[in-house]
Amino acid sequence: MRTTSFLLSTATLFLLGHSACAQDDPKSKAIVDQLIAKSKTWTSFEADFTNTLVNKSSQLNVKQEGNVRVKGKLFNLVVADNTVINDGQAVWTYSKKSNEVTITDPAEMEKELDPTKLFTIYQQGFKSQFVEEKKAADGTVEQTIKLFPLEPGKKPYHTVVMTIDKARMQPRVVRILYKDGNEVTYTLKKFVPNPDIYDSVFTFDKGKYPGVEVNDMR
Repeated sequence: MRTTSFLLSTATLFLLGHSACAQDDPKSKAIVDQLIAKSKTWTSFEADFTNTLVNKSSQLNVKQEGNVRVKGKLFNLVVADNTVINDGQAVWTYSKKSNEVTITDPAEMEKELDPTKLFTIYQQGFKSQFVEEKKAADGTVEQTIKLFPLEPGKKPYHTVVMTIDKARMQPRVVRILYKDGNEVTYTLKKFVPNPDIYDSVFTFDKGKYPGVEVNDMR
């Protein structure tokens, strides 16, 4: 299941710089440039979101609530009973149900989307296409673009669809279409740029989890 794979094998970015592509259409490129300019003012962020996994062929539809706190390359991601922490040296993936934590190398995250890149995925390695602009039910003007990886053979997904709040220039929805038929949608419920986050948030303290089983896979 994609949600489990995302959490347990990787655990989406910041200030990487945009690799502009001649295949970008002018409308989408303008939106991407504005998004990049806005995100460069963020040194950290916190987001509450809904994570939905759908696979029509296998009749799969799973919805979970999540929270992610990010500072640079460090992150603390909580989805359902799983917590994933990158402290800069290792990625700690903790399961509340089994009281187990698995430790992996942060370099493994390069194989998929890491949470620090989730809401700024547009910054590098994609060509873009404008889809539409419309007013949402709450009155917000939304812009939708599609992103296609420049090296599709190296990615498990083929398309990323982003819906953006035009006034705030922040993502509202990120939908990732995987080659295996899975669709994962992240819908933002709250997004706070540059919050005060204590560094201890990005540390897994084994003392807080009595009896935790540690699996070091590095």
